[in-house]
Amino acid sequence: MFLQIGWLLAVMVAAAQNQTLEASARAIDGKVMAPCCWSGTVAQHSSQVAEEMRRQTRAMLAAGKSEREILDYYVSVYGERILASPRPRGFNLLVWILPWVFLISGAVYLVTLLRKWTRNNPVIAEAGLPAAPLLDDRTRIRIERELKNID
Repeated sequence: MFLQIGWLLAVMVAAAQNQTLEASARAIDGKVMAPCCWSGTVAQHSSQVAEEMRRQTRAMLAAGKSEREILDYYVSVYGERILASPRPRGFNLLVWILPWVFLISGAVYLVTLLRKWTRNNPVIAEAGLPAAPLLDDRTRIRIERELKNID
């Protein structure tokens, strides 16, 4: 009886380890580009090269290598291009920083522009309401004449 429970526990532990190994392997496959055509990650690709890389990743994980070690191995073989998202260092740091710079500068520009518009229009600045367009006397008289002629 105790032997059967011990065997069952061993099988359950092995299954849990396989699931975590597979989850880690899938995560790595999603971070590495398929070098056959560079059009998708290894997780998305179905080429022979991608299949070999999936097997190789699982073998390295089973051997106890970490995700960083595996990614470093692929970078040493294929170069930085193999990574689906560049590492945030050196020139690649711009890819991580520039979108935030553009977003913040665009927000500052928009706030500045809106403040300028409200300051230049006294009706909006005072009442918070949109101002009626200012008409010259000639246009106002013409509009009044046309409104009288409608009847």
